[in-house]
Amino acid sequence: MPETIDHERGVRLWAWILALLVHALFVAVLVFGVSWQRHPEPAPMMAELWSDIPKPATVTEVTPPQPVTPEPPAQPVPAPVLAPPPVASTPAPRSEPKPVLPATPSAADIALKKKKEKAVQEAKRQADQKQREKMLAEQLRQERQDALKEERNDAKMRADAEVRHRQAEQLAQNARAAQAAAVDRYKLAIINKIRGNTEVPEGVPAGLTLEVDVTILPDGGVLEPV
Repeated sequence: MPETIDHERGVRLWAWILALLVHALFVAVLVFGVSWQRHPEPAPMMAELWSDIPKPATVTEVTPPQPVTPEPPAQPVPAPVLAPPPVASTPAPRSEPKPVLPATPSAADIALKKKKEKAVQEAKRQADQKQREKMLAEQLRQERQDALKEERNDAKMRADAEVRHRQAEQLAQNARAAQAAAVDRYKLAIINKIRGNTEVPEGVPAGLTLEVDVTILPDGGVLEPV
């Protein structure tokens, strides 16, 4: 009896498992059929604009450590070899240099030297003489220019003075002429005034001269004597 119950339970379990598998297969077929008939919409595309290409990251190279070379073992220092003491030698006698005496100039050299010095002095004297003559000529030229300039100034001053003198004489002459003309006009006015105020009696011959002392006023009038 217990074996029958276990067998039934096993059959039921496998039946449930098969039913679940069939249902899962059926659902998968439905989903595949629906998704196969639908056309998938294109996914949106995105683009990024770069002003410059980014520089790749700098990779720092790591230098591997150098292997440490072991120092070689110290070599033993050999013992110094002592040299035999030097044999004392007698120094050779040193010859001292003889003093060099200055050469005595000859008479020709002395005469040539004096001639050169005399030529140099003569050239210097001539150069000084030319310089003095040049300065004197420049001074004379400057003096002549100053004298000529002064003479021109004097001539101009004399000409200006002559012109002023002539102008003054002309002005004086014009003034004298104007004064004489004024006097003549004044005399004529007086004569006409006197003649207009003089009564000549009848019977007086012509050509007689009459002198009368009168006082003339500035306006030409005659002041009657008191």
